[in-house]
Amino acid sequence: METQEFLSRSERRRQYREQKKELGQKQQGSNNTVKFIFLGIVLLLVIYGSYLLFKSSSTPQPGQAVPDLGRQHVPDGTKVTYNSNPPTSGPHYGNWEKAGIYDTPLVDDQLVHSLEHGYVIISYNCQPAATGTNSSPSAELAKNDPSCRDLLKKITDLANAKGLKKLIVVPRPSLDTKIALTAWGRIDKFNDFAEKRIMAFIDAFRNRGPEQTME
Repeated sequence: METQEFLSRSERRRQYREQKKELGQKQQGSNNTVKFIFLGIVLLLVIYGSYLLFKSSSTPQPGQAVPDLGRQHVPDGTKVTYNSNPPTSGPHYGNWEKAGIYDTPLVDDQLVHSLEHGYVIISYNCQPAATGTNSSPSAELAKNDPSCRDLLKKITDLANAKGLKKLIVVPRPSLDTKIALTAWGRIDKFNDFAEKRIMAFIDAFRNRGPEQTME
């Protein structure tokens, strides 16, 4: 009787060990499954991130690059020569122009400082043939010329729709095209209003100047 009871206890211990072993194997299998799923997700994220990086690096940026003239601050009144019209980089004054829609031309040396802060500037000239003259600004012309009023309204509406943060709309009598978009080191110039073209430029370069600021 004692032998049978001993054998019964021994059998129960054996069964317990086997059950425990089987449970451990199942748990290990479950852990491995979770591990493989986690590694799979990480791998997919790495692949997707690499794809986005490749896509962004292979997609041409809006506009054209302009050689960087640096970003030295110079005293107000200093004569500075820039390498594009409108300028996209170079020495500039300590003050900068704030976001807004202006009806008179602004000082290049302060606009360049705005570009340094990540601003995008939309310059316009309704009569580019008048470049180099002392004719009145396009904003003044817009009061009397229907086509100019229409161009200015389209630009203004777009700027407002995109939010005016770090956006400047300004007339530029010396501009040799009707519209020019500038950001730090980038420029795009054309004559016909192109909403998608302007929006793409803003999305690509707004708030991406060499100096990150709140304003």
